[in-house]
Amino acid sequence: MSFKLNQIVLATLIFFSGAIVPNIHAQEPKTKEWISPSTQIKFLKIPAGCFQMGSNKGFNYEGPVHKVCVDSFYMGKYEVTQKQWAVFNENNLSRFKGEDHPVQRVSWNDAREYIKNLNGAENTTKYRLPTEAEWEYAARGGTSTEFFWGDKIDNDFVWYFGTSDYQTHPVGLKKPNPFGLYDILGNVWEWVDDWFSNDYFKTSPIQNPKGPPTGRFKVKRGGSQANLISRIKSHTRYRAPINRRHYINGFRIAFSADKTN
Repeated sequence: MSFKLNQIVLATLIFFSGAIVPNIHAQEPKTKEWISPSTQIKFLKIPAGCFQMGSNKGFNYEGPVHKVCVDSFYMGKYEVTQKQWAVFNENNLSRFKGEDHPVQRVSWNDAREYIKNLNGAENTTKYRLPTEAEWEYAARGGTSTEFFWGDKIDNDFVWYFGTSDYQTHPVGLKKPNPFGLYDILGNVWEWVDDWFSNDYFKTSPIQNPKGPPTGRFKVKRGGSQANLISRIKSHTRYRAPINRRHYINGFRIAFSADKTN
């Protein structure tokens, strides 16, 4: 029996029993989901839009606030887990082990190698790290506050120094942001594609900025389980060498919305 026919039969039975028929369409997710066939990584479609990137209240390299617009893209619903990491790499260097924990001690180079293998397995070139602008736009989820839930810390949303017991936790246990992304702040820092520059925000283009052409360090975003409140805000940015492995570093994957095949 098809899903549609099942729904008709169920609605008929409920109707004659005198019960209220639920609106099943109201329970459908508002954001389109796409799943990687080789790793089962779940991606959510992030709509195109503009926002005010950065902060004038944070560290000097987090400003100035400037307008940025990004095209629609898909973002990993969760940080890449150790189970997903194991699909292409048996060498799990994570300090805090667990299939559903985010993979840790991953360098920027390691993340790029994983994505290369993922592209090869699915005969595509679409998967990549998000740009820094895409990451912050996705993390904010349409908000302009310090955190996507407001201006004050709320332990229901984030693993950080005040909630984590100084270790990572399985992905998806805290509340998601408005775009449906989990652990976008806290748990592990997330590598993005951009080179780091203290002054890039002063000259950043409005449309789809991709960061400086070269640099010494790559950007990481979102803070980790080991960080204080000042490092887990939506505008928080930091940097590290491309070969730096640390138990606070992980990643999530993105791809452009016009490349679902």
